[in-house]
Amino acid sequence: MNQGSFLGLVGLVAFFPQMNVMGSPLKVYVLAGQSNMQGSAHKKTFAAIGDDSKTAPLLKEVLGASGEPIEADNGWVAYRTNRGGEQATLLGKVKVGYGFDDKRIGPEYGFGLFMDRSTEEPVLLIKTAWGGKSLAVDFRPPSSGVYQPSEREKKTGRVFLKEETGHYYREMVAFVKEILRDEASIQKVVPGYDEETGYELSGFVWFQGWNDMCNRHHIAQYTENMINFIADVRREFDSPTLPFIVGVLGVYGADPDSRRFDKGLPVSTFRKTQFEAVKQYDSKVDSALRGNVIAVDSGPFYELGLSDIYWKRRMTGEWKRRLKKGEMTRETYQKECARYGFGNGEITAEEQATWDRCSSNAEYHYLGSGKTFIRFGKALAEAMLEIEKS
Repeated sequence: MNQGSFLGLVGLVAFFPQMNVMGSPLKVYVLAGQSNMQGSAHKKTFAAIGDDSKTAPLLKEVLGASGEPIEADNGWVAYRTNRGGEQATLLGKVKVGYGFDDKRIGPEYGFGLFMDRSTEEPVLLIKTAWGGKSLAVDFRPPSSGVYQPSEREKKTGRVFLKEETGHYYREMVAFVKEILRDEASIQKVVPGYDEETGYELSGFVWFQGWNDMCNRHHIAQYTENMINFIADVRREFDSPTLPFIVGVLGVYGADPDSRRFDKGLPVSTFRKTQFEAVKQYDSKVDSALRGNVIAVDSGPFYELGLSDIYWKRRMTGEWKRRLKKGEMTRETYQKECARYGFGNGEITAEEQATWDRCSSNAEYHYLGSGKTFIRFGKALAEAMLEIEKS
């Protein structure tokens, strides 16, 4: 190459930094699930990452010199979801905005940024997520067969139609195939994509569970449904060893039974079904297919201190309402506050400041904590890279 040609290439890279001039295949990762894969963490909560000495270094990885969240250099997203009651498709660089709205994130942000920095190849995330969906019905994989309603569902007449069962599984598969259909469709997301270089389907991340956890009939079949889901996804994309991560439900942390609140929900029981699915999958498949399906627990990234404030706000607010209406005595109010360690029941200035700085949603959405979602997204990426090395 003469000097003029070299300088011309440098100029081309500078003008089109998204182009894959190195000739490496595009690495494609599929992310799927329900509302926590959509993502509730508002960007205003990112700054709280710097309040903890253990996580403060991470803040430098997500905020630019201006203090605003950065976007990936060579990481891209194609995202299908529902917004405002209608189906929406969003395309572009990995950045804030692929969550519930254009100021929020899900796990894709931390996952995408870390993948972009850790690999020389360009990265494409194909994300499908819809809130309030179950694996038993909405994402039901074909191998699980026809959904059998519980006795309670039969009595109430809530029997799902054939077209409802597995609808979002089919939507997920169709969207992935739509994006990867040909050079032109991929270039709508990744402008520099070259069909000669091609792409490789590099991994799948599943993060879902709340709707199944709230239904014991669904819990009973979750392990089998998850095993079938993994097998069917690999079959759909003709990728029998596709690295697969099951993101384990972590609302209430890694030890939900130790929490004082919402004790009626079978979170621990459900978490076991997710871990068991990964364990059983490896025991049921050919030895050549083992070792590349793993569970990554979101529980360790859940903000327990923030959760305490959430429940204090929620429970004392309800007690004060009942107190005002004469449905609760002052003595009972004080006893309940003492029982849960809420002091006099008033939110302190420090608690309010922490709440305003760190949270942006409800308990079942991981309190909308950027600290949670970014760290968990990065953990998913680290786990995926470990699978790829093995």
